[in-house]
Amino acid sequence: MTAGQEDVKTLAKGTGNKLRFGEFEVDLSNKDLRKNGRQIRLERKPFQVMELLLRIRGRFVSRDELKRALWPDLHVNFERSLNTAVNSLRKALGDSPQNPRYVETRQGLGYRLVAPVEELTPAGKNLGTSENCAKARFFLNKQTQADLHRASAYLQAALHEDDRCVRAHADMAETYCLTARMNMSTAQEAGVRARELAVKAVDLDPYSAEAHAALGQVRHYFDWDWTGAFEEFERAVGLDTNCAAAHRAYGAFLSCRGSSRRAVEALRTAQTLEPVSAAISAETAWALYVARDFDAAHEQCWKILALEPTFCAAQHVLGLVNEQMMMYDEAIIEFQNAQASGDEQPAFIAAAGHAWAKAGMTAKAKETLRTLRGLARKRYVSPYWNAIVCTGLDQCEAAIGWLQKASEERDVWLTWMGVDPRLDELRTSAEFQALARRLDLDVAR
Repeated sequence: MTAGQEDVKTLAKGTGNKLRFGEFEVDLSNKDLRKNGRQIRLERKPFQVMELLLRIRGRFVSRDELKRALWPDLHVNFERSLNTAVNSLRKALGDSPQNPRYVETRQGLGYRLVAPVEELTPAGKNLGTSENCAKARFFLNKQTQADLHRASAYLQAALHEDDRCVRAHADMAETYCLTARMNMSTAQEAGVRARELAVKAVDLDPYSAEAHAALGQVRHYFDWDWTGAFEEFERAVGLDTNCAAAHRAYGAFLSCRGSSRRAVEALRTAQTLEPVSAAISAETAWALYVARDFDAAHEQCWKILALEPTFCAAQHVLGLVNEQMMMYDEAIIEFQNAQASGDEQPAFIAAAGHAWAKAGMTAKAKETLRTLRGLARKRYVSPYWNAIVCTGLDQCEAAIGWLQKASEERDVWLTWMGVDPRLDELRTSAEFQALARRLDLDVAR
């Protein structure tokens, strides 16, 4: 046995044989993998790769280590064999190399399991539900794609332990709302699950502020039921005036409806309740930006970044504010910082494209449209972002066309169409106004 092989096996010791990660349970002794109780067929080598990643979790396992541990006598076609095994594993888990929920690949480092793993204990010991929900909230508030996957895995673990946990249902519904906002799935896909979870949360506890806030977000983002959303948020804050999640969600809804003063008031209340939450502070900065209070939004962003210098949501809003102040170089830098901190989010790419267009860098802006088209071949990209770039390029007819396509797809970002400052140049258009009336959106002037 080589030294490298011994290192891997030493690191792998001490892990239990029955484990859970996300929706999956695995019995390593019996080579059994199940998803929500249903057995998943997995060949020997992909199972061994999964087992090694489960046992050595928390760090990358290099291709050389995998070769020494699992293919010690193979001298030809190792790369092909490993790639085939990893692809088979991803297929069984329903995973994506671009947006991994379970197996992350990092060039030069290898592979690692990114989902939280827990060792299964005898039934009846629901000791980890609260802890899983708390950890999920920590990752939800980071607002990156990778962290959203981690939050989802913790919430799935919580629901597996206690399928009547109201907090886990409500937070998972919010997670699906965020996956749609971040273009990690279509509104149709995310909306189905978010609605099921939010309705279940309210059914489990009709007096839960978190449950009604989650249902309010579903009414807002997916149903476009403005009256229903208003009623759910009013119910939520009425049930618990100290629920920061309810005030935050209500503030976001009021902001998109053009009630800027009330939106900022709701978000300031949420900030008071959770003063160290960068996510709530960034939502406040966005509401100030939408309200055209660019000085206050600028100040709010810098307060966040003083505490969390790489918080991508704050970098994004700061870039938007800089652009409105015609500080184009500074805006583009912030958008690039946001992309570096928060993965390949279409919102950040489109924001840079709009800023380049406004700065007179037309070629760069058009290149952004090509980037969005290329990205759309790998993942969902909202038509809204193409509309943003086209508006910056004064391609108003094309922009309206993209907004209409976003309406057909019921994209969540279209709920901001009436108030987004970047679309101000379209507001006198008859087609824009007709679309806004059809969606019952107030149009900022």
